[in-house]
Amino acid sequence: MNALTALLLLTIIQIATSFAATAVLTISPLLADSLAVSARWVGVYTALLYAAAACSSIWFGNRVHRLGAFQVSRWCLALCALGMLLIASSRIAGVLTGSVLMGMGYGGITPASSYFLSQGTSIKHRSLLFSIRQSGVPAGAALAALVVPAMTQHLGLSWAFIAPGIIGLAGAAAFTSRSPQERSQAAQSHAVAKPASVWSLLASYPPLRILAVVAFLFSGLQVTTLAMLVPFLHGFQQMTIAQAGWLLTLVNLVGVIFRLVWGRCVDRGVSALHMLALSGLLGTSGFTILAWAAFASIPAFMLYLAAAALGIAVIAWNGVLFSEIAIVVAREEVGRATGLCVFAGFIGVVLLPTVLTLAITQRFCSGLVFTLGALLCLLAGWQTWRRAPHHHH
Repeated sequence: MNALTALLLLTIIQIATSFAATAVLTISPLLADSLAVSARWVGVYTALLYAAAACSSIWFGNRVHRLGAFQVSRWCLALCALGMLLIASSRIAGVLTGSVLMGMGYGGITPASSYFLSQGTSIKHRSLLFSIRQSGVPAGAALAALVVPAMTQHLGLSWAFIAPGIIGLAGAAAFTSRSPQERSQAAQSHAVAKPASVWSLLASYPPLRILAVVAFLFSGLQVTTLAMLVPFLHGFQQMTIAQAGWLLTLVNLVGVIFRLVWGRCVDRGVSALHMLALSGLLGTSGFTILAWAAFASIPAFMLYLAAAALGIAVIAWNGVLFSEIAIVVAREEVGRATGLCVFAGFIGVVLLPTVLTLAITQRFCSGLVFTLGALLCLLAGWQTWRRAPHHHH
């Protein structure tokens, strides 16, 4: 299998798992009605999914050099598909179990594909390739925002989950290939001594610490944005669900485009930490506009500006961050170091939205949440700017 085919397959799986993880959020008010629970449960569902993802990112990150990136990806796809089928049951127990399975699948994908890309990628295009792979996440989310509400409307709630679940299972069953690199790695890895704990990487590679902190903050803010935008715009800005969904799609599409733009910039010599600092600045402006909208009436175009700024800020960052991991740690440690940063990100995703989405039902509290988002983006921007190399030789 050549590198391009491998990248394409890994990106498709990234899109599929991201689609699964976002599907529920796109129709959360309808699913809440069908389960007869309050809309606030979105925070609980999201927390469960990402807590499972955090654990599985460390677990798969530790095993990817032994199992191979493609075997891990295949298992992840199957877990997400099973989760979709359980959610289709429209029972509370099914939805909660399904969210745990989908989280387990979602968590293992990034360490697997990062490990694969870091083994064979030339340094010259590394950041762009990581960004292409990572663009599968917002692409999957945008696809879910377009497809799941439409399928729910025309085919009913259950089929919106059954159809993608069946396709995912079929894909996992059909997907048996292993690349030549993996066969040789699997043979080598049995001879290698058991590595030290994942946490020791933070001591061995100090630059990894700021990357883990940024992953924690930006991941949490990313999911907060995705979870709060539709309820906020629908509830307090007099937008229909469809209009608010379009703004959410805009956030994701802008994020996809800028993932690629920023990957290219870093490959051309811009420091990754400078790009992350710029993310912080844009995020601060996007959240500030939303906070302003919560406390005063603002022109509609400002909301589109905020959506675009947040798309660049909280969605475009991680291709650059994950390719930077491959630069700051030894090649054989990339899977584990990525697992660690993904873990930090998912913990951010569990803690920040769980605390913050409780504010969805009140306008004033939503404003406070967006203000906090602006301050956290400012913090992330300042910390990365401080540590960035400020002169190029």
